[in-house]
Amino acid sequence: MYLDKPLRLWVSIVLLVFCSSLGAQIVNIESRRTATDTSGWYGSVHADFNGSKTTRSTLAIFAGGDLQFKSDSGLNYWLFLSDFSLISGDNEKFSNAGFGHIRYNRKLNETIRWEVFTQIQYNGLTKIDTRALVGTGPRIKLTQFEDAKFYLGVAYMYEYQELLDPIVYQRHHRASSYFTFTLTPEEAVTFISTIYAQPLLSDFSDYRIMTETNLTLDITKKLSFNVTFHYNFNAAPPAGVPTNTYYFRNGLRLSF
Repeated sequence: MYLDKPLRLWVSIVLLVFCSSLGAQIVNIESRRTATDTSGWYGSVHADFNGSKTTRSTLAIFAGGDLQFKSDSGLNYWLFLSDFSLISGDNEKFSNAGFGHIRYNRKLNETIRWEVFTQIQYNGLTKIDTRALVGTGPRIKLTQFEDAKFYLGVAYMYEYQELLDPIVYQRHHRASSYFTFTLTPEEAVTFISTIYAQPLLSDFSDYRIMTETNLTLDITKKLSFNVTFHYNFNAAPPAGVPTNTYYFRNGLRLSF
């Protein structure tokens, strides 16, 4: 099937801007945490729908949200995340992906929190019919500065995957570690960078690396300009899937 130029351009833009983060096997959870001293529940949801029909029919749906809970004592923290995307044109799917993530943190002291997490996801572009995982490990606060926060996470993760074309069932034991830092040199400037590493414990040549860097410049209290670069490397991807994927994104964000 060949697409006309307007539709190819539209699909490329949408895939780049909205779906690249779903295309990677490693999801950047750190970018979805909300730093706050307030206890209780807080979160956000988003839903977008685009459809058109001229010489071609197109449909794009993007939805998701995050919900977080912090106990009054500060000892317990829950994080719930979900995302979904569907892009189709003339009965052909260009993207069909989604994930759900649950994470629990227990504060042990001022430096260490213990994390337990589980996730399920699927992605047609990377031939993942089902990927389910569960893991646990410490999250270590490396600095006590408010304008320079550094964290290190080290976890064990059990992973189950069902791949498509050809159908393959995989069960793996992996390490899942990350290093992340947030810098706020000025009140209106925030710089966040995170790198994940997920090697197979039985074969360290089978590994995944993901890094994401984000710069946010506050224009007003509710309006900000954001620049994000995301890179993902999989040393042993499914057949036909590239080892390297990346995207660059910038835009405005309105907070409520």
